[in-house]
Amino acid sequence: MLAAIGLGLALVTAAPAQAPSDARARTQAEAEAGDVDAAFMLGRMYRDGVGGAEDAGEARVWLKKAADAGHVRASVLLGLMLMAGQGGDADFPAARPYLLYAAAAGDEDGLYAMGLQFMEAPASVAAPDPARAIFWFRQAAASGSVDAIYKLGFMSLRGIGTPADPAEAYRWLLKAAEAGDAQSQIIVATMLNEGQGIDKDPKAALVWYYRAKANGVVDDDLEVALLKQVTEAEAAAAKAAADGPPGG
Repeated sequence: MLAAIGLGLALVTAAPAQAPSDARARTQAEAEAGDVDAAFMLGRMYRDGVGGAEDAGEARVWLKKAADAGHVRASVLLGLMLMAGQGGDADFPAARPYLLYAAAAGDEDGLYAMGLQFMEAPASVAAPDPARAIFWFRQAAASGSVDAIYKLGFMSLRGIGTPADPAEAYRWLLKAAEAGDAQSQIIVATMLNEGQGIDKDPKAALVWYYRAKANGVVDDDLEVALLKQVTEAEAAAAKAAADGPPGG
C-alpha cells in the first residue's frame, strides 16, 4: 500500500530547484500574509527540504491552508500525505474530501489517488472496493495517468473488480509499456512469450524484455527462456529495437 502511495506522492509536481534559506523565508512571509499559492509552495518546501530542513508536519499545516482555500494541487499533495502517514498518522477518511475535490477538478493525480482510496485503505477503515477503484482509474487513465493505465491492465489480467480478460489486459499494459512503465514492459514481455491475450511472439517479447531491463526490471528466467527461442541475429535485432522508440 505505502509503495503505491509513495509513487503517487512522486507524481505530484516536482519540487522547485534548491533555493537558499531566504527563499523559504520570503515564501513563508507571503504565505502568512494570505497568499494561497505561497502556502502551497511553502508546504512543498517543508516536505522536500528546500531552503531548509524537511518537516512533513509543517508541510501538512501549510498544504492544508492552501487546500482549504481551494488550491487543487495542494489538495492532492495533502491527501497523499494523509494516506501515506507523512507528517502525522495515516488518515484515509480525512484524505478523501481533498482528493475528491481535486478529482472533480480533473486533476490526474487526484483521480488516481481516488482509485487508491478504494483499493488500499486499511481494513479498519473500509473493505476494498475494486469496482469503484476501476471507475476512478478509468477517469485517471483518460487524463493520461500511466499508473492508472497499468492498474487497469493488471486488474483486468488478474480479474480484480472485473472479469479476467487477458486481451483487454494486454491492450492496457501495452499502452503503459509504450509510455515507459517498466513493470508493464516486463508483463507485456511475459504475455507475448506465453501467448496470453495476444499471439505468442518471442522476438517481440524479447524487445519488451530488453526495454524493461534497461529500466531496471530484470527476470533472468524469462530472459533465458526467450533467448532459447530466437537466433543470435534475432536477439541482436531485438536489442537494437529496444534501444529505439516503442512504436518503432
